Amino acid sequence: MMKILIVPDSFKGTLTSKEVCGCIEKGIKSVSPNAEIVSIPFADGGEGFAECLSDICNGEVLYTPCSDIYGRHMKGKIFTYGNTAIIETACASGLQKKKDVMNATSYGTGELIKSAVQKGFSNIILGLGGSGCCDGGAGALTALGAVFRDIDGDEIDFPCGKDLENIYGAGFTKIVKDIHFTYACDVDNVLFGKNGAAYVFAPQKGASKDDVIKLDNGLKMLNAFLPRDVSKVKGAGAAGGICGGLYSVYGGEIKSGFDILCEASLLEDKIKDADIIITGEGKTDKQTLMGKLPYKISELCKKYDKKCFVISGSIEGVKLGDKTVSLVDESTSLSQAMAEPEKILTEKAKLLLQ
Repeated sequence: MMKILIVPDSFKGTLTSKEVCGCIEKGIKSVSPNAEIVSIPFADGGEGFAECLSDICNGEVLYTPCSDIYGRHMKGKIFTYGNTAIIETACASGLQKKKDVMNATSYGTGELIKSAVQKGFSNIILGLGGSGCCDGGAGALTALGAVFRDIDGDEIDFPCGKDLENIYGAGFTKIVKDIHFTYACDVDNVLFGKNGAAYVFAPQKGASKDDVIKLDNGLKMLNAFLPRDVSKVKGAGAAGGICGGLYSVYGGEIKSGFDILCEASLLEDKIKDADIIITGEGKTDKQTLMGKLPYKISELCKKYDKKCFVISGSIEGVKLGDKTVSLVDESTSLSQAMAEPEKILTEKAKLLLQ
């Protein structure tokens, strides 16, 4: 009996990784009904990471009020298992259609962390990715009890990107204590500089060239008032510097989100036990080869000499694994694939075994 392992990322904007698993499984069952299929919805440190980890660990989801990046009220999610809470920066601090990074804050992420601690979850795994802010975590730290002051000594109530250059003092005596952080981070960008949060990520969050310079200067200013210098910490620039700000105050462990899920799901053992491993994502291109989920899965398949098949929304200019299938091809347009992703993915999945 053929053993098939399905380990995809989400198809961003259309299908969750759980939905992707369901479609691929349905397609394969229709052409190979006797196949033994194991599906593990997966993610890296970005959107969907918390749900995937919670599902793997048979956890639960809690809902709690918090603020979005512009201070508007919203309902946030905290995924849990045991005494661990998994929180995504993409939840409260996620990128929105309105891109105004100078006025965006990570305050809501801090509210979610505080709420989780108050509910008894002392271990926090923070999924870093998909954020729409670049405030070095100043907003999140403020929600947790830190105080930042301007040149006149006045408190900055809800620090956002534009406020960082105006920080001239900080206090951390009233901050929520006894939090053990693991930062799920799949980038190694530092807090500031040419490889930092502002220069690399802020333009896609709406920052102009002048904004980037101001944000980078602000992150340097913030770092000067943090309790620990994090200027050389790899990954500190993740999620607009949220990682750096929290790490400076709380310490913790910065780990690959992929590795965290790998360990929790015993992925390598499951790959060793399978004949074919199927992975995929919304768009497979040269960026995939820089360490995105399908690339990492393909590398593990090479390690254990297993066949790796990749099925993605679109595949542009890269060869990955032993076989690739794209939803968008000569017979299917991008608009069709976006309009009926479940139907088309289920149909195209049949091609994987042909």
